[in-house]
Amino acid sequence: MKWTLEAVNARLKAGKIGVTVRQRGDRLSLRATLPPKPGSSKLIWYQQDISLRVYANSAGLHHAEVEAKLLGTRIAGGEFDWHLYLDSEPAQPMSEAAAWVRRFEEDYFARRGRTPTTESTWKSDYVPAWRLLGSELSPETLRSAAASVPANTRKRKLVCEKLAALAKFAGVSVDLGPYVGNYGISEASMRYIPLKHEIEESRSLFDGRPDWQWAYGILAAYGLRPHEVFFCEVSPEPPHLLKVLQGKTGYREVYPYCPQWAVEWQLHEVRKPPCTAKTLKDYGNRVTKAFSRSGSPFTAYCLRHAYAIRLCTEYAVPVRIAAEWTGHDAAVYLRIYTRWISGGEKRRVFEETVRRAAEFPQQ
Repeated sequence: MKWTLEAVNARLKAGKIGVTVRQRGDRLSLRATLPPKPGSSKLIWYQQDISLRVYANSAGLHHAEVEAKLLGTRIAGGEFDWHLYLDSEPAQPMSEAAAWVRRFEEDYFARRGRTPTTESTWKSDYVPAWRLLGSELSPETLRSAAASVPANTRKRKLVCEKLAALAKFAGVSVDLGPYVGNYGISEASMRYIPLKHEIEESRSLFDGRPDWQWAYGILAAYGLRPHEVFFCEVSPEPPHLLKVLQGKTGYREVYPYCPQWAVEWQLHEVRKPPCTAKTLKDYGNRVTKAFSRSGSPFTAYCLRHAYAIRLCTEYAVPVRIAAEWTGHDAAVYLRIYTRWISGGEKRRVFEETVRRAAEFPQQ
């Protein structure tokens, strides 16, 4: 991407941001149609400048473009406030990591919106990586921050991902791939996948709570993520299509496997547990605790994995469709949800395919 004043303003114009970047001396500022400043005698909006106090170099132009987009968003959304720009402290030098983190944070929430979920993700996934940074943002300090986390761990992998995102945003060229290590799905602990008769039997553990028994049935028959049971609806008409209205991957439609569970357990009669929470993670934790209290021998995610495995082994659902129903792409579905297919299930699939081949020999 080209970092000149002309290139930045061309991109802002193409995006219809309504803000331009100006150079005054060796510093940059923003120009836009803004309301009168507090205490001004003017009554209508007019063209005004906002000083950015940054130098007119490539790093400063990068910062200016981010600030211009943020300003344009605030103006368009009716959220502009002069107090965000007046009497502000001088910006930190562009070489300081803290300054880039601040701009990255502004861009993050401008793109994703500020919600309880995005706030939680920022604090849990991004902030721990920023705490490892020194004062300078350079290839050396980024590699040092990555190396400070125990190797071959999930934390190291997450930290490298966030540092790499910050480096790309700031235009720092660094390859953190060698620092990620070999942590991955192969290092995850073995997951127990319940059989169909075990799922049916364990449903009785929730006999005293029809709301949680309904949630258990939804998780078993439709393979939802735990938090999604609070944001779904089921059609009363066969084949009892379920719609996930919101969640980690947004809206999707899911069919029941095994279909008889949806009918026998009357899952179309929605009886959601009376839970309130701030984030999707909090909703999921409510389900985890309910399973623990019931004495269930497996977790809610075990039901999700069992559903995903049934799709490909028992019902031979095409991978692309199975992935869509679980809310993933095909690569993730194959890498994660088919990993725990048991030896017994593989033997059953072998015997079934051999039997079908014998019944319908090729002509």
